[in-house]
Amino acid sequence: MSGTDRGALADILLGQVGRDPDGSRRWAEADPYLLRHAVQHAVEGGRLDELLADPEFLVYADPATLIPALPGASGPDALIAATVYRSALEDLPSALPEQRRQYLAISGSRVGARTLARRLSRPFGSPALALEPLFSTGSEIKPAVRAVFDDGDFRVYAVVVARTGGRQVVVTTGTDREGYDTIIRFRDLRTGEPTLPPITITGDREQPGRVSRYQGVIAVSEVDGAAAVVLRSEDGLVVRSVATGEIVREHPTGEGYCLATGVLAGRAVAAVNEEPGILVRDVDTGAPVGPAIPTPSEHVCSLEIGEIGDHPVLVYATRSGRYGDEDPGGTCQVIDLHGGARIGPVHRSSPRSGTAVARLGLHEGRPVVVVGPQHVHTDMKGQRYHPDVEIRDVFTGEERFPAWSQYEGVRALAVTLMDGHAVVVAGNGRGVVTVRDLSGGGEPYELLSVGIARGSVHDLGIARADGRVLILAACDDGKLRVADLSPSDSGPATPSPGHQIGVESIALARVGGHPVVLSGGHLGDLYRRDARTGTRTALLRHGDLRVTDIAVTTVAQHPVAVTGSPRAGVRLHDLASGQPLADYRTPGDDKEWVYSVDVLPMDGRPVIVGAGHGGLVWMWDLLGGECLLRWKVPDGDAHRTVWRALLVDGAPVLAGVQAEYGPSTGHIALYDLASRTRRDVTIKAFEGYSSTQCLAVHEHRGVPLVAFADFEGTLAVWDARTGTLVSRVVNDADTERPQTALACGEVDGRAVCVVGTQAGHLGVHDMLTGERIAGTVLPGGWIRCVDIDDDGLVAVGYGQEVAVLDMGGAVGGGGA
Repeated sequence: MSGTDRGALADILLGQVGRDPDGSRRWAEADPYLLRHAVQHAVEGGRLDELLADPEFLVYADPATLIPALPGASGPDALIAATVYRSALEDLPSALPEQRRQYLAISGSRVGARTLARRLSRPFGSPALALEPLFSTGSEIKPAVRAVFDDGDFRVYAVVVARTGGRQVVVTTGTDREGYDTIIRFRDLRTGEPTLPPITITGDREQPGRVSRYQGVIAVSEVDGAAAVVLRSEDGLVVRSVATGEIVREHPTGEGYCLATGVLAGRAVAAVNEEPGILVRDVDTGAPVGPAIPTPSEHVCSLEIGEIGDHPVLVYATRSGRYGDEDPGGTCQVIDLHGGARIGPVHRSSPRSGTAVARLGLHEGRPVVVVGPQHVHTDMKGQRYHPDVEIRDVFTGEERFPAWSQYEGVRALAVTLMDGHAVVVAGNGRGVVTVRDLSGGGEPYELLSVGIARGSVHDLGIARADGRVLILAACDDGKLRVADLSPSDSGPATPSPGHQIGVESIALARVGGHPVVLSGGHLGDLYRRDARTGTRTALLRHGDLRVTDIAVTTVAQHPVAVTGSPRAGVRLHDLASGQPLADYRTPGDDKEWVYSVDVLPMDGRPVIVGAGHGGLVWMWDLLGGECLLRWKVPDGDAHRTVWRALLVDGAPVLAGVQAEYGPSTGHIALYDLASRTRRDVTIKAFEGYSSTQCLAVHEHRGVPLVAFADFEGTLAVWDARTGTLVSRVVNDADTERPQTALACGEVDGRAVCVVGTQAGHLGVHDMLTGERIAGTVLPGGWIRCVDIDDDGLVAVGYGQEVAVLDMGGAVGGGGA
């Protein structure tokens, strides 16, 4: 069928979908065949961008057929849609259409695609979403990512690209979910579709990962005039055809973990580390080519074969064999493979950095070696030494570019040319791939981020397609990511930055009658943002380690924020100006973490109640700073750092969770702060390990309420005066636990709880009945803190990000 015929067929099929008065297609009523196959016909008819730019199509289309088509997006709106869809990739396939709408709307906010997010939130002829996202930061969203290939593997170890049959084939090695077997996958770079069935290599059940460590080393070569991949196994080299996947050669070698391929005198060769050093072998015959390069093979940690002029060269890095403060740093050498002589001096890497990756490059016409040490050393005093990446002239050893410190070390390294400039791409142990163009100032930028705790990048590959330079990252979360290297056209949207490491605390407030959101980070950074647009309006600070909690009050009609921080006590901030007002320190040498802060009226004046680790409690006069109380609650009730202050019958009371470490049943104890005595009421609270943010208090129509959300999915509310259970609900789905954040508030006269989970799920419940009012998912994971105001705005801190959602009309009409 010709391209014209395919276009006509796409016209006919798309014409079968009805339209609303605003011109949008009614995909909710479309035939199931179209929902599954419309994208395939659109690709064939050259109309993919049109479909991707249709928000309702994104909601109703079958993810199984839509996801493989995303790399084909080309227009600005289509690229935005593809980026939004990828950012929620884990949640979409199993979700119902209305759930997809929620996920896509928040993802649109994360990447800064406000128009798309609003169209998704307010579909024509339907009410707005129950939890409509107003904004979200998107530090971990990198629009340069063009494709995410996820086969459900445990890890992806290595990646290479080979050309066969007129197309580029991506070959990866990874580990199955149990960590025993190695899986080799072949897929088309352009479409992501498999070109061959995956190959599974059975591992040793008694030694998990043993085979994987060997098979995780892979390189591209050629055998019998056809593309092949070379893998290092426990017994030697295994050569497989890229076209068929079949083994075409096997060569025994000594034990080792490094591999590089190249061409020497017209022959495909492979360099391996094996006793007595480094050997270069003919890929076709397995025979050594020339004498071994003498070096302790167990110290070799990186190999690469490249060219300087017409000379094939070997670049290798070795570690010193010593560790920690005794490690002087490894070395890197360049060897002429024609004669075996070393070219230039021995290049040394950073001290204390263990193994290193070395790559050959070209900078301003001169050959250079780029050495990226892998490890971060922490000495006995807790001082962290981040290694330096160095770029040195191959021939002279002189520094060709200023060295820089690489946060979390270099786990993978690639060097290429883009627009005639040398570009260094480094993947670190935190899952971030950073790009540094060595021309001009060489300012770095993040190309992609894995965004989870277990998120290092094992390997980087480079491919060129359609005039673009692509980086392929083999990631520790089991995914392969493909990103466009060009910074000038790397993405269709500009995500708003969140916090550098993570969000610790959050609060909603008003300044001049306008809602703002405060978010405290792990580095003492405290941002004030417009709660409706997300625009940063001020940067406040408190200490240098974690803003653990935020309370908001009013002093002489001026909004004031009170923050707690480790080793830095309590600080007052003027919210209008962003300036600090006062610091209240813990008396003596407590140096305890202030985990929670609340502001209560006592004897006609506002006081700050701060609670910390080990059961320490402080009270300060908010206006004068006088420390009114320093008290340690009785032993046995101080195992948790979960505290909240409230008024019970007009008296200031501290509610604290008491439980042993580990899975256990605990209770909430109440203490009268004026008399320093424990109240008679004891609340049987929960089962499971607790979180610092999962206790909340609220007064509804004169009744003081205490709420707790545990790790096992239970959300319960009690009357603080009597300990009577008011409501209890168990969120028993796997995605609804562990619960990690909780806040309570009053919206339209209805008392509500907002609870967040480690999986990113956000639920709104009626405090008096337990009824679930609304829910959504924030792709990106762990919700660490939440807050709610009386206008129905919900603020969320999750991962590095800050988001605000509007509950709209979802809450009205309940709660007697």
